[in-house]
Amino acid sequence: MNNVILIFVVLLCFLHQGSARKKLLGVEQYEIVYPRKLHTVHKRDAERSKEETKYDDTLEYGIKANGEEVILHLQKNKHLLAGDYTETVYSDDGQQITTSPQIKDHCYYEGYIQDEADSTASIRACKGLSGYFETRGQKYLIEPLGTSDRDKHAVYEFVEDNPIKTCGVVNSSWEVNASSPINSIFKSSNSPEMKAYLKAKKYLEVYVVADNTMYKKYNKDVNTVRQRVFGIVNFINTVYKAVNIYVALIGLEIWTDNDKCSLSPIAGSTLDNFSKWRNSDLLKRKRNDNAQLITGHDLEGTTIGLAFIKSICSDVYSAGIIQDHSRNEIAVGATMAHEMGHNLGMSHDTKDCMCHSRVCIMTDTVSSIIPKKFSSCSLQDFEKYMLNDMPKCLTNEWTSLQQWRRLLLHGNLSHPRKPAQGCFWTTGYWGGSVLLPDE
Repeated sequence: MNNVILIFVVLLCFLHQGSARKKLLGVEQYEIVYPRKLHTVHKRDAERSKEETKYDDTLEYGIKANGEEVILHLQKNKHLLAGDYTETVYSDDGQQITTSPQIKDHCYYEGYIQDEADSTASIRACKGLSGYFETRGQKYLIEPLGTSDRDKHAVYEFVEDNPIKTCGVVNSSWEVNASSPINSIFKSSNSPEMKAYLKAKKYLEVYVVADNTMYKKYNKDVNTVRQRVFGIVNFINTVYKAVNIYVALIGLEIWTDNDKCSLSPIAGSTLDNFSKWRNSDLLKRKRNDNAQLITGHDLEGTTIGLAFIKSICSDVYSAGIIQDHSRNEIAVGATMAHEMGHNLGMSHDTKDCMCHSRVCIMTDTVSSIIPKKFSSCSLQDFEKYMLNDMPKCLTNEWTSLQQWRRLLLHGNLSHPRKPAQGCFWTTGYWGGSVLLPDE
Protein backbone atom coordinates (compact mmCIF):
# COMPACT_ATOMS: atom_id res chain seq x y z
CA MET A 1 0.00 0.00 0.00
CA ASN A 2 2.83 2.39 0.93
CA ASN A 3 4.51 1.68 -2.40
CA VAL A 4 1.30 2.60 -4.24
CA ILE A 5 1.05 5.92 -2.33
CA LEU A 6 4.72 6.69 -3.06
CA ILE A 7 4.27 6.03 -6.78
CA PHE A 8 1.14 8.23 -6.79
CA VAL A 9 2.99 11.14 -5.12
CA VAL A 10 5.93 10.86 -7.53
CA LEU A 11 3.52 10.81 -10.47
CA LEU A 12 1.77 13.94 -9.19
CA CYS A 13 5.12 15.74 -8.87
CA PHE A 14 6.09 14.70 -12.39
CA LEU A 15 2.79 15.93 -13.82
CA HIS A 16 3.13 19.23 -11.94
CA GLN A 17 6.64 19.80 -13.29
CA GLY A 18 5.52 18.90 -16.79
CA SER A 19 2.67 21.40 -16.55
CA ALA A 20 5.02 24.17 -15.46
CA ARG A 21 7.44 23.42 -18.26
CA LYS A 22 4.69 23.61 -20.86
CA LYS A 23 4.05 27.17 -19.71
CA LEU A 24 7.74 27.95 -20.26
CA LEU A 25 8.40 26.24 -23.54
CA GLY A 26 12.08 26.39 -24.40
CA VAL A 27 13.28 27.32 -20.91
CA GLU A 28 15.36 24.55 -19.35
CA GLN A 29 16.00 25.99 -15.89
CA TYR A 30 14.04 28.54 -13.91
CA GLU A 31 13.40 29.51 -10.32
CA ILE A 32 9.87 29.59 -8.89
CA VAL A 33 9.29 32.81 -6.93
CA TYR A 34 6.41 34.66 -5.33
CA PRO A 35 6.89 38.44 -5.76
CA ARG A 36 6.40 40.34 -2.51
CA LYS A 37 4.57 43.60 -3.17
CA LEU A 38 5.77 46.38 -0.89
CA HIS A 39 3.34 49.10 0.15
CA THR A 40 4.24 52.56 -1.06
CA VAL A 41 2.48 55.70 0.15
CA HIS A 42 1.43 57.79 -2.83
CA LYS A 43 0.54 61.46 -2.73
CA ARG A 44 -2.65 60.71 -4.59
CA ASP A 45 -3.85 57.97 -2.21
CA ALA A 46 -6.27 60.42 -0.60
CA GLU A 47 -7.70 61.28 -4.00
CA ARG A 48 -8.29 57.71 -5.22
CA SER A 49 -12.01 58.09 -4.66
CA LYS A 50 -12.04 60.98 -7.16
CA GLU A 51 -10.22 59.21 -9.99
CA GLU A 52 -9.49 55.52 -9.52
CA THR A 53 -6.70 54.05 -11.63
CA LYS A 54 -5.93 50.38 -11.99
CA TYR A 55 -2.14 50.68 -12.05
CA ASP A 56 -0.08 52.78 -9.64
CA ASP A 57 2.47 55.27 -10.94
CA THR A 58 5.12 53.57 -8.81
CA LEU A 59 5.49 49.98 -7.63
CA GLU A 60 7.93 48.13 -5.41
CA TYR A 61 8.47 44.39 -5.26
CA GLY A 62 10.76 42.05 -3.43
CA ILE A 63 11.83 39.31 -5.87
CA LYS A 64 14.23 36.43 -5.38
CA ALA A 65 16.89 36.00 -8.03
CA ASN A 66 19.42 33.22 -7.68
CA GLY A 67 18.22 32.62 -4.13
CA GLU A 68 18.62 36.22 -2.92
CA GLU A 69 15.88 38.83 -2.66
CA VAL A 70 16.27 42.11 -4.52
CA ILE A 71 14.01 45.15 -4.20
CA LEU A 72 12.63 46.23 -7.56
CA HIS A 73 11.58 49.89 -7.87
CA LEU A 74 9.28 50.56 -10.84
CA GLN A 75 7.97 53.78 -12.39
CA LYS A 76 5.22 53.85 -14.99
CA ASN A 77 6.63 54.69 -18.42
CA LYS A 78 5.09 58.08 -19.16
CA HIS A 79 6.77 58.19 -22.59
CA LEU A 80 5.44 54.86 -23.87
CA LEU A 81 2.66 56.37 -26.03
CA ALA A 82 2.69 59.61 -27.98
CA GLY A 83 -0.12 62.09 -27.36
CA ASP A 84 -1.72 61.36 -30.73
CA TYR A 85 -1.30 57.58 -30.57
CA THR A 86 -3.57 55.66 -32.95
CA GLU A 87 -4.35 52.04 -33.77
CA THR A 88 -5.26 50.74 -37.21
CA VAL A 89 -6.75 47.36 -38.12
CA TYR A 90 -8.70 46.16 -41.16
CA SER A 91 -12.11 44.61 -41.64
CA ASP A 92 -12.57 41.37 -43.55
CA ASP A 93 -13.38 43.33 -46.71
CA GLY A 94 -10.23 45.46 -46.38
CA GLN A 95 -11.73 48.60 -44.87
CA GLN A 96 -9.24 50.56 -42.78
CA ILE A 97 -10.38 51.10 -39.18
CA THR A 98 -8.37 53.67 -37.23
CA THR A 99 -9.08 54.64 -33.64
CA SER A 100 -7.46 57.04 -31.18
CA PRO A 101 -7.69 55.21 -27.85
CA GLN A 102 -7.11 57.49 -24.88
CA ILE A 103 -4.93 55.14 -22.88
CA LYS A 104 -4.36 57.12 -19.69
CA ASP A 105 -3.64 54.06 -17.59
CA HIS A 106 -1.33 51.20 -18.59
CA CYS A 107 0.82 48.56 -16.92
CA TYR A 108 4.26 49.13 -18.47
CA TYR A 109 7.07 50.16 -16.16
CA GLU A 110 10.77 50.87 -16.11
CA GLY A 111 12.97 50.89 -13.06
CA TYR A 112 15.98 49.71 -11.12
CA ILE A 113 17.17 47.48 -8.28
CA GLN A 114 17.54 49.14 -4.90
CA ASP A 115 21.14 50.06 -3.95
CA GLU A 116 22.49 49.10 -7.38
CA ALA A 117 23.57 52.08 -9.45
CA ASP A 118 23.92 50.26 -12.78
CA SER A 119 20.76 48.14 -12.53
CA THR A 120 17.73 48.40 -14.79
CA ALA A 121 14.29 46.90 -15.34
CA SER A 122 11.57 46.79 -17.99
CA ILE A 123 8.38 45.21 -16.65
CA ARG A 124 4.78 44.64 -17.72
CA ALA A 125 2.51 44.34 -14.67
CA CYS A 126 -0.83 43.55 -16.33
CA LYS A 127 -1.56 40.02 -15.07
CA GLY A 128 1.47 39.28 -13.01
CA LEU A 129 4.99 40.52 -13.69
CA SER A 130 6.59 39.92 -17.06
CA GLY A 131 9.80 41.38 -18.42
CA TYR A 132 13.44 41.95 -17.69
CA PHE A 133 15.68 43.14 -14.87
CA GLU A 134 19.41 43.28 -14.27
CA THR A 135 21.09 42.87 -10.91
CA ARG A 136 24.79 42.58 -10.06
CA GLY A 137 25.70 42.32 -13.72
CA GLN A 138 23.36 39.40 -14.35
CA LYS A 139 20.30 39.73 -16.60
CA TYR A 140 17.08 37.92 -15.68
CA LEU A 141 13.69 37.41 -17.27
CA ILE A 142 10.53 37.03 -15.23
CA GLU A 143 7.11 35.82 -16.31
CA PRO A 144 3.94 34.80 -14.48
CA LEU A 145 2.77 31.23 -14.12
CA GLY A 146 -0.62 32.46 -12.89
CA THR A 147 -2.82 35.50 -13.47
CA SER A 148 -1.74 37.98 -10.78
CA ASP A 149 1.37 39.39 -9.11
CA ARG A 150 0.64 37.22 -6.06
CA ASP A 151 0.85 33.94 -8.00
CA LYS A 152 3.89 31.89 -8.90
CA HIS A 153 6.43 33.42 -11.28
CA ALA A 154 9.40 32.00 -13.13
CA VAL A 155 12.75 33.83 -12.97
CA TYR A 156 15.52 32.67 -15.28
CA GLU A 157 18.54 33.70 -17.28
CA PHE A 158 17.81 34.08 -20.98
CA VAL A 159 19.31 31.17 -22.93
CA GLU A 160 18.56 30.27 -26.54
CA ASP A 161 19.92 27.11 -28.12
CA ASN A 162 18.68 28.04 -31.57
CA PRO A 163 21.11 28.49 -34.50
CA ILE A 164 23.06 31.76 -34.76
CA LYS A 165 20.95 34.73 -35.83
CA THR A 166 22.30 37.88 -37.42
CA CYS A 167 21.47 41.35 -38.64
CA GLY A 168 21.57 41.57 -42.43
CA VAL A 169 23.33 44.95 -42.51
CA VAL A 170 26.95 44.74 -43.63
CA ASN A 171 29.44 47.23 -42.17
CA SER A 172 30.96 49.76 -44.51
CA SER A 173 33.85 52.13 -43.86
CA TRP A 174 33.02 54.71 -41.18
CA GLU A 175 36.28 56.64 -41.15
CA VAL A 176 36.21 60.31 -42.08
CA ASN A 177 38.90 61.79 -44.29
CA ALA A 178 41.09 64.03 -42.13
CA SER A 179 41.11 66.72 -44.81
CA SER A 180 37.34 66.77 -45.03
CA PRO A 181 35.54 69.86 -43.66
CA ILE A 182 33.27 67.41 -41.87
CA ASN A 183 36.23 66.51 -39.63
CA SER A 184 36.23 69.98 -38.08
CA ILE A 185 32.59 69.40 -37.16
CA PHE A 186 33.53 66.28 -35.22
CA LYS A 187 36.25 68.19 -33.35
CA SER A 188 33.69 70.78 -32.29
CA SER A 189 31.86 68.15 -30.23
CA ASN A 190 34.13 69.07 -27.32
CA SER A 191 32.64 72.54 -27.08
CA PRO A 192 30.16 73.24 -24.26
CA GLU A 193 27.43 74.00 -26.80
CA MET A 194 27.81 70.68 -28.57
CA LYS A 195 27.97 68.76 -25.32
CA ALA A 196 24.75 70.46 -24.27
CA TYR A 197 23.10 69.47 -27.55
CA LEU A 198 24.11 65.83 -27.18
CA LYS A 199 22.81 65.73 -23.60
CA ALA A 200 19.50 67.41 -24.48
CA LYS A 201 16.41 65.18 -24.45
CA LYS A 202 15.29 63.98 -27.85
CA TYR A 203 12.03 62.28 -28.79
CA LEU A 204 11.61 59.59 -31.43
CA GLU A 205 8.05 58.73 -32.42
CA VAL A 206 7.97 55.23 -33.89
CA TYR A 207 5.15 53.57 -35.83
CA VAL A 208 5.06 49.78 -35.52
CA VAL A 209 3.36 47.50 -38.06
CA ALA A 210 2.58 43.84 -37.35
CA ASP A 211 2.08 41.92 -40.57
CA ASN A 212 -0.58 39.30 -41.28
CA THR A 213 1.66 36.35 -40.40
CA MET A 214 2.32 37.98 -37.02
CA TYR A 215 -1.42 38.45 -36.48
CA LYS A 216 -2.10 34.80 -37.29
CA LYS A 217 0.81 33.64 -35.14
CA TYR A 218 -0.95 35.03 -32.06
CA ASN A 219 -4.29 33.44 -32.92
CA LYS A 220 -5.69 36.57 -34.57
CA ASP A 221 -5.86 38.28 -31.17
CA VAL A 222 -5.32 42.03 -31.53
CA ASN A 223 -4.92 42.49 -27.78
CA THR A 224 -2.12 39.91 -27.59
CA VAL A 225 -0.23 41.59 -30.44
CA ARG A 226 -0.77 45.01 -28.82
CA GLN A 227 0.61 43.84 -25.48
CA ARG A 228 3.65 42.33 -27.18
CA VAL A 229 4.41 45.53 -29.10
CA PHE A 230 3.95 47.68 -25.97
CA GLY A 231 6.43 45.44 -24.14
CA ILE A 232 8.93 45.72 -26.98
CA VAL A 233 8.77 49.53 -27.08
CA ASN A 234 8.93 49.70 -23.29
CA PHE A 235 12.24 47.79 -23.36
CA ILE A 236 13.60 49.96 -26.18
CA ASN A 237 13.01 53.01 -23.97
CA THR A 238 15.31 51.61 -21.29
CA VAL A 239 18.02 51.14 -23.93
CA TYR A 240 17.86 54.56 -25.59
CA LYS A 241 17.83 56.58 -22.39
CA ALA A 242 21.61 56.10 -22.48
CA VAL A 243 21.75 58.51 -25.44
CA ASN A 244 18.97 60.78 -24.14
CA ILE A 245 16.36 59.56 -26.62
CA TYR A 246 12.82 58.80 -25.47
CA VAL A 247 11.04 56.41 -27.83
CA ALA A 248 7.25 56.85 -27.97
CA LEU A 249 4.84 54.63 -29.88
CA ILE A 250 2.86 56.99 -32.11
CA GLY A 251 0.92 54.28 -33.90
CA LEU A 252 0.28 50.56 -34.07
CA GLU A 253 -1.04 48.96 -37.22
CA ILE A 254 -2.00 45.30 -37.52
CA TRP A 255 -2.62 43.89 -40.99
CA THR A 256 -5.58 41.79 -39.93
CA ASP A 257 -6.89 40.97 -43.42
CA ASN A 258 -3.77 40.78 -45.59
CA ASP A 259 -0.40 42.45 -46.04
CA LYS A 260 -0.42 45.95 -47.55
CA CYS A 261 2.83 45.47 -49.43
CA SER A 262 4.71 42.49 -50.79
CA LEU A 263 6.52 40.63 -48.00
CA SER A 264 8.61 37.49 -48.17
CA PRO A 265 11.47 35.70 -46.38
CA ILE A 266 13.89 37.74 -48.52
CA ALA A 267 14.86 40.51 -46.08
CA GLY A 268 16.17 42.98 -48.65
CA SER A 269 13.06 43.08 -50.82
CA THR A 270 10.79 43.10 -47.75
CA LEU A 271 12.57 46.14 -46.30
CA ASP A 272 12.50 47.87 -49.68
CA ASN A 273 8.77 47.25 -50.17
CA PHE A 274 7.91 48.23 -46.60
CA SER A 275 9.82 51.51 -46.81
CA LYS A 276 8.11 52.36 -50.11
CA TRP A 277 4.70 51.60 -48.55
CA ARG A 278 5.53 53.89 -45.63
CA ASN A 279 6.38 56.74 -47.98
CA SER A 280 3.50 56.30 -50.43
CA ASP A 281 0.74 55.31 -48.00
CA LEU A 282 1.45 55.62 -44.29
CA LEU A 283 3.00 59.10 -44.19
CA LYS A 284 0.04 60.53 -46.08
CA ARG A 285 -2.26 59.64 -43.18
CA LYS A 286 -0.01 59.41 -40.12
CA ARG A 287 3.17 61.28 -39.34
CA ASN A 288 6.03 59.36 -37.74
CA ASP A 289 9.79 59.67 -37.33
CA ASN A 290 10.49 56.00 -37.93
CA ALA A 291 8.58 52.84 -38.85
CA GLN A 292 9.39 49.26 -37.88
CA LEU A 293 7.77 46.14 -39.32
CA ILE A 294 7.50 43.03 -37.15
CA THR A 295 6.98 39.99 -39.32
CA GLY A 296 6.05 36.41 -38.60
CA HIS A 297 7.99 35.31 -41.70
CA ASP A 298 11.11 33.26 -41.08
CA LEU A 299 13.66 35.41 -42.91
CA GLU A 300 16.17 33.70 -45.17
CA GLY A 301 19.43 32.44 -43.76
CA THR A 302 20.40 33.65 -40.31
CA THR A 303 18.95 37.14 -40.76
CA ILE A 304 16.40 38.35 -38.19
CA GLY A 305 16.53 42.09 -38.85
CA LEU A 306 17.49 44.71 -41.40
CA ALA A 307 17.46 48.51 -41.57
CA PHE A 308 18.76 51.46 -43.55
CA ILE A 309 21.80 53.22 -42.08
CA LYS A 310 21.87 56.93 -41.13
CA SER A 311 18.28 57.38 -42.21
CA ILE A 312 16.28 58.63 -39.23
CA CYS A 313 13.71 61.30 -40.21
CA SER A 314 13.90 60.35 -43.90
CA ASP A 315 10.49 59.91 -45.52
CA VAL A 316 11.78 57.02 -47.60
CA TYR A 317 14.46 55.27 -45.58
CA SER A 318 13.66 55.72 -41.88
CA ALA A 319 12.55 52.11 -41.52
CA GLY A 320 13.53 48.65 -40.40
CA ILE A 321 12.16 45.11 -40.34
CA ILE A 322 12.35 42.59 -37.51
CA GLN A 323 11.51 38.91 -37.42
CA ASP A 324 9.48 37.86 -34.38
CA HIS A 325 12.23 35.36 -33.63
CA SER A 326 11.78 34.64 -29.93
CA ARG A 327 8.93 33.71 -27.61
CA ASN A 328 10.22 36.45 -25.30
CA GLU A 329 9.31 39.99 -26.32
CA ILE A 330 12.42 41.43 -24.64
CA ALA A 331 14.69 39.50 -27.02
CA VAL A 332 12.70 40.84 -29.99
CA GLY A 333 12.88 44.31 -28.43
CA ALA A 334 16.67 44.07 -28.36
CA THR A 335 16.63 43.29 -32.10
CA MET A 336 14.39 46.29 -32.82
CA ALA A 337 16.68 48.50 -30.71
CA HIS A 338 19.58 47.21 -32.84
CA GLU A 339 17.89 48.01 -36.16
CA MET A 340 16.90 51.47 -34.91
CA GLY A 341 20.55 51.91 -34.00
CA HIS A 342 21.40 51.54 -37.69
CA ASN A 343 18.76 54.18 -38.52
CA LEU A 344 20.54 56.43 -35.98
CA GLY A 345 23.96 56.02 -37.59
CA MET A 346 25.44 53.10 -35.67
CA SER A 347 27.36 50.31 -37.38
CA HIS A 348 28.09 46.84 -36.04
CA ASP A 349 30.51 46.40 -33.18
CA THR A 350 33.98 45.13 -34.01
CA LYS A 351 36.71 43.58 -31.86
CA ASP A 352 38.13 47.07 -31.28
CA CYS A 353 34.95 48.32 -29.58
CA MET A 354 34.75 48.54 -25.80
CA CYS A 355 31.61 47.02 -24.30
CA HIS A 356 30.95 47.27 -20.56
CA SER A 357 28.78 44.19 -20.80
CA ARG A 358 29.38 40.73 -22.23
CA VAL A 359 27.36 41.71 -25.32
CA CYS A 360 26.31 45.15 -26.56
CA ILE A 361 23.29 46.25 -28.62
CA MET A 362 25.09 46.59 -31.96
CA THR A 363 26.69 43.14 -32.04
CA ASP A 364 26.03 41.56 -35.44
CA THR A 365 24.93 38.22 -33.99
CA VAL A 366 22.25 37.29 -31.47
CA SER A 367 23.67 35.41 -28.49
CA SER A 368 22.13 33.82 -25.43
CA ILE A 369 22.55 37.16 -23.62
CA ILE A 370 20.05 39.97 -24.14
CA PRO A 371 22.08 43.17 -24.72
CA LYS A 372 21.10 46.48 -23.14
CA LYS A 373 24.10 48.78 -23.51
CA PHE A 374 25.85 50.53 -26.37
CA SER A 375 29.55 50.01 -27.03
CA SER A 376 32.12 52.79 -27.27
CA CYS A 377 31.94 52.54 -31.09
CA SER A 378 28.14 52.86 -31.12
CA LEU A 379 28.25 55.95 -28.91
CA GLN A 380 30.91 57.49 -31.14
CA ASP A 381 28.96 56.68 -34.32
CA PHE A 382 25.81 58.14 -32.80
CA GLU A 383 27.56 61.32 -31.68
CA LYS A 384 29.11 61.88 -35.10
CA TYR A 385 25.81 61.30 -36.87
CA MET A 386 23.88 63.61 -34.55
CA LEU A 387 26.40 66.45 -34.81
CA ASN A 388 26.83 66.05 -38.57
CA ASP A 389 23.22 65.63 -39.68
CA MET A 390 21.22 66.88 -36.68
CA PRO A 391 17.99 65.10 -37.69
CA LYS A 392 15.25 67.62 -37.05
CA CYS A 393 12.45 65.14 -36.26
CA LEU A 394 14.04 64.31 -32.90
CA THR A 395 13.26 67.76 -31.54
CA ASN A 396 10.29 70.09 -31.86
CA GLU A 397 12.47 73.18 -31.58
CA TRP A 398 13.24 73.85 -35.24
CA THR A 399 14.59 77.37 -34.62
CA SER A 400 17.00 76.03 -32.06
CA LEU A 401 18.12 73.38 -34.54
CA GLN A 402 18.94 76.00 -37.13
CA GLN A 403 21.10 77.77 -34.57
CA TRP A 404 22.87 74.50 -33.75
CA ARG A 405 23.55 73.89 -37.44
CA ARG A 406 25.09 77.34 -37.96
CA LEU A 407 27.27 76.82 -34.91
CA LEU A 408 28.41 73.43 -36.17
CA LEU A 409 29.27 74.50 -39.67
CA HIS A 410 31.62 77.37 -38.71
CA GLY A 411 31.23 78.59 -42.26
CA ASN A 412 32.91 75.47 -43.68
CA LEU A 413 29.81 74.25 -45.49
CA SER A 414 27.01 76.15 -47.16
CA HIS A 415 24.50 73.62 -45.84
CA PRO A 416 24.55 70.40 -43.84
CA ARG A 417 25.11 67.11 -45.57
CA LYS A 418 21.99 65.07 -46.25
CA PRO A 419 21.53 61.87 -44.24
CA ALA A 420 22.88 58.72 -45.80
CA GLN A 421 19.79 57.34 -47.50
CA GLY A 422 20.32 54.20 -49.43
CA CYS A 423 21.48 50.67 -49.63
CA PHE A 424 23.19 48.21 -51.89
CA TRP A 425 23.09 44.51 -52.57
CA THR A 426 25.86 42.50 -50.95
CA THR A 427 25.96 38.70 -50.61
CA GLY A 428 22.22 38.55 -51.02
CA TYR A 429 21.36 41.10 -48.34
CA TRP A 430 20.92 44.83 -48.13
CA GLY A 431 23.48 46.78 -46.19
CA GLY A 432 25.71 49.80 -45.99
CA SER A 433 24.71 53.27 -47.11
CA VAL A 434 24.91 55.53 -50.12
CA LEU A 435 24.97 59.32 -49.88
CA LEU A 436 22.40 60.72 -52.27
CA PRO A 437 23.27 63.87 -54.22
CA ASP A 438 21.59 67.10 -53.20
CA GLU A 439 18.36 67.87 -54.97
